[in-house]
Amino acid sequence: MLRKKLKLFISCVIITAMMTTTACSSFSSVTSKNTNVEVTASSKTVEAGSNWVVDKTTKLSSLTIGEGATITAPEGYSITMTVDGIGKTIKPGTFKGDVVLSVTKYNEVKYVKENMGVNLTHIFRQALFVDSTGIVENKSVTASVVGGNVTNTDAKDIKITSEEENFNGIYVAGGTYTVNGAKINLTGNGGNDFAGFGAAVMATGKDTTVVVDDADIQTHGAIRPAVIAADGSNLIVKNSKINTENGTLPADYKPNVQLGMMKSVPWMLGLSGNCRATNVLGDNTTATYINSSISSEGWGVLSTDDCNNIKLTAINSNVAITGESGYGAYAIGNAEDSFYGSKITVPDYALIITGGSGIFGASTRTNLDKLNTSLKLGLTSKDLDAIEEKQTTVKSSRFGVMWHGDGSVSVKDGTTFDTGKTTFLVKGASAHIDVDGSKGAQLKSGNGVLLQLMDNDDPGPVMTDGLLLNTGVYKEPTEPAVKDKTHNTAAIDKARDTIANFSNIELKGDLYNSTRGDLVKDMSGKESRKCKNLSINFDNAKITGTISASTAKHEISSIGAEDYKKLGEVTNTANAAVNNGVVVSLTNGSTWIVNGNSYLTGLTIADSSKITAPEGYKVTMTVNGVEKNITAGTYTGNILLKVTPIAN
Repeated sequence: MLRKKLKLFISCVIITAMMTTTACSSFSSVTSKNTNVEVTASSKTVEAGSNWVVDKTTKLSSLTIGEGATITAPEGYSITMTVDGIGKTIKPGTFKGDVVLSVTKYNEVKYVKENMGVNLTHIFRQALFVDSTGIVENKSVTASVVGGNVTNTDAKDIKITSEEENFNGIYVAGGTYTVNGAKINLTGNGGNDFAGFGAAVMATGKDTTVVVDDADIQTHGAIRPAVIAADGSNLIVKNSKINTENGTLPADYKPNVQLGMMKSVPWMLGLSGNCRATNVLGDNTTATYINSSISSEGWGVLSTDDCNNIKLTAINSNVAITGESGYGAYAIGNAEDSFYGSKITVPDYALIITGGSGIFGASTRTNLDKLNTSLKLGLTSKDLDAIEEKQTTVKSSRFGVMWHGDGSVSVKDGTTFDTGKTTFLVKGASAHIDVDGSKGAQLKSGNGVLLQLMDNDDPGPVMTDGLLLNTGVYKEPTEPAVKDKTHNTAAIDKARDTIANFSNIELKGDLYNSTRGDLVKDMSGKESRKCKNLSINFDNAKITGTISASTAKHEISSIGAEDYKKLGEVTNTANAAVNNGVVVSLTNGSTWIVNGNSYLTGLTIADSSKITAPEGYKVTMTVNGVEKNITAGTYTGNILLKVTPIAN
């Protein structure tokens, strides 16, 4: 039976007179009945080619493993080696110091996706295994827990260091557990970040709440996440520093998108890297960062995957990619990724959406009170008062938000987007965008494009020997788009088209719809046209720019893995719509200063709104080739707003 506390103490073993050394080390021990700890002070040599079965946790001062020798545990148990509290790979060589061979019961975790032919079983080993009863001794490698104090309800000021692949730090599967002041450093590749195999901290299960405070968590390895929240758990990280670095992929690894087997980001997203700092998984899972710094060298910082009804939130936190490629956050399924008073600094995308949603706002007390309740953060009034009110800022060298699946984004309060290229990049999806500048929100695009609706240039994977390999190649269409006579370019379908609403804001930049409406095949081989219109609505807003149907071209016509950064980067030529309608509405005193020829299929100008040209230019309007006065009203058809210099 496990007692209430797991005590850490210094154990010094005096060697018998026949031995000449003294072993003295700091390690974790459990005081309980039926303990399996055997403390010895002897050396052990495992002869070359032999196998040593260790049936109970054993401590040595020296261990030599010969070439081809192995050390195993009895069936149903795992063996883990630590030297002076640091996890080591069991391999040929000599190890001296506080050498502990820990025997722990299997923590068997299955990852099954029958519809994709995935059926994996992982045997987890972890420094601390916690369930609703507290620490589970026979599943915890306590020799890897150094310093501090561990009880059934919390761990304080502990240190966990491992240089072994697939080793988990803290695994909590039930109950409420608090980790305070932990320092965790894991080196080596993980096994499956869809299952949490090799994560530093993992919370799993609908009755699980984990609070991590004042932690310093570092991982270095492919698919070696720092934090995993899964299967309905509630994970709260406060005042912590988290960083992950890429690792070296196995020589025989083939880049793929198979769930549970993917070990690097699909290049077809326009990205590189092989480790996500956070992954939120399963159904109804919640993960929240408060006053924390979360970074990853590549791939992504805050990810959601293989999930439903997920909430991933960053409050007054820094979210950053430290390397050359990666995203700040990813929202898949119907996940909701929210940022309040946070700073996002990335080379590629602040947020990628594939069915989810994003919210960018301020950490006001009103917002915090709502989050405290809805996310079950457990913050006291004093805690809430201590959170400084901040605005969210996005700084991206390339794009702001990218869609390659349907979803929505809300930008509000004093949020600012400063992107090197297009702010909102929509790839063949139905995107709903709401930007409210009434409290200071601003958008700044380095390439002058605020919104690009385009066809999806992700070539997709190729099924090869039962595996979805990332071997596709994007090919630019060479023929003109073919008109779909059944498609109404002036009608907006909320379920199909992209709708962008801008209110109480002044904007400068262009908005384009370059989708072609080409025939595409679904998984069954059925062909259909994916025609998409773009609806732009201005409410008490001012916009200076071109808003138009267009033809878009990539820099190169064929894009493979080596040119992944070319994806999403296009130049536009404004021209009349084929299947790519553009419908603009100006209401509540809005002004559009047209600075380039703009081709529309629908236009509404309210009585208080207007369309003008820049100083020294004039704008004229034709509808189906007939010149019209630009006055209040609604117009449909082939609309051209043409800008020309005013003659002297």
